[in-house]
Amino acid sequence: MKSQKTQIKYTDRKQEKKESRAEEPYIAWDLPKASAKISSGLATDILSIIQDRLGISNKDLSELLLISPRTLDRRKKEAILPADESERSFRIARLTDLASEIFGSMEKASVWFKQPNFALGNKTPIELVKTEPGARLVERTLHQIRHGITV
Repeated sequence: MKSQKTQIKYTDRKQEKKESRAEEPYIAWDLPKASAKISSGLATDILSIIQDRLGISNKDLSELLLISPRTLDRRKKEAILPADESERSFRIARLTDLASEIFGSMEKASVWFKQPNFALGNKTPIELVKTEPGARLVERTLHQIRHGITV
């Protein structure tokens, strides 16, 4: 009986992960929806989504999320991220959605995230999105690009 319960939980988690990939882009979430989902923890699929979008290694992803590589490996095996890691992951995924929308492709957005930017103090956007204030600078710069303001 115990193995059946374990099997059901594992199947439910796999189904939960599949459903999270089919959802709307992170940029489309309004604040109440984002807050509720982050508080309850996002599916760990978001980690591979960020990694694929930015074309970064596990080491780079762990640095981006401010967690150790061992913690990242452990998180990838779990179903749900803790709220703090969910918030950082959501912030990055939302900004990659925005950049892709502005530049027309995720490939162009990925290149932009890795290049130093004068408007960002000659830092790369990927360096800055680790913190909320840095992410706000990146978002402001993306909106300036969208509206044709020289950055």
